[in-house]
Amino acid sequence: MAKQTIYNAGIYVRLSQEDMRAGESLSIENQKLILTKYVKEQGWNLVDTYVDDG
Repeated sequence: MAKQTIYNAGIYVRLSQEDMRAGESLSIENQKLILTKYVKEQGWNLVDTYVDDG
């Protein structure tokens, strides 16, 4: 039986210039949800989230 490799991953989300509301933007929130789901589906470990909110 082959040993499965588990990867550690970080996600990077950034502000859309079209979504400039106070606080963390909806764009950022949606990106986090989508990317977190993707990382989990791949079986990877999410170790950090990098946010560029302007």
